[in-house]
Amino acid sequence: MSRRTALVVASSSDADPGHVGERLEQAGYDLHVVLRDAPDLPRQLADLDVADHLALALLLGSPWSVADPLDDDHVARECALVRSLGGAGIPVLGICYGAQLLAHTLGGSVARAPRAEVGWIEVSSEDAALVPEGPWLAFHTDVIAAPPQAEVVARNSFGVQAFALPGVLGVQFHPEVRPEVLAGWVARFPGLLLECGLDGAALVAEVHARSDESRRRAYTLVDVFLTHVGLSVRA
Repeated sequence: MSRRTALVVASSSDADPGHVGERLEQAGYDLHVVLRDAPDLPRQLADLDVADHLALALLLGSPWSVADPLDDDHVARECALVRSLGGAGIPVLGICYGAQLLAHTLGGSVARAPRAEVGWIEVSSEDAALVPEGPWLAFHTDVIAAPPQAEVVARNSFGVQAFALPGVLGVQFHPEVRPEVLAGWVARFPGLLLECGLDGAALVAEVHARSDESRRRAYTLVDVFLTHVGLSVRA
């Protein structure tokens, strides 16, 4: 069986697809990474050199905010790409900023939250088979209003944590994050840890301790997403 391609849209500072990328590769998908902050981010599926064998797209997180973008043009480009993917029936999984961008593109909205949400969270799930209750790792400062036609799959007191549409799943938390990536975030954003009353070193140590559990949980989420959008789980 020929391998298929998963498009990964990432920021140059946060381009590691982590556990999610690992599982997609195990399931038979080659990862093709494009950077959302690059000047040549394509607006259309046809502009991608992997368009002919693209099976799905993964939108990773970012230090950017849809609610207060650093670069309006790059946000517009990625929104146009998402619409082009949807028009071609390419499934999309969005994580944190990726989920926010999906919501923004598909008729929902994103706002700055009153406070940051960082650390391990539990969610109330309307479909635990699609999005289990957790624990999941959160690291963000925005809150999503899901698109009007979307099913809100999970939420907590902070707000919407996951939503689904045909061919689309957006999750506000980070199933993909490996300990070394989180250590980088802790070093880059100490103010968010302080705001949430967290000790960065202790949080990184806990992520190390839970690494195997987090990997299994991420793998399950990927498998269920692939099934949700009608793609095969194994190569």
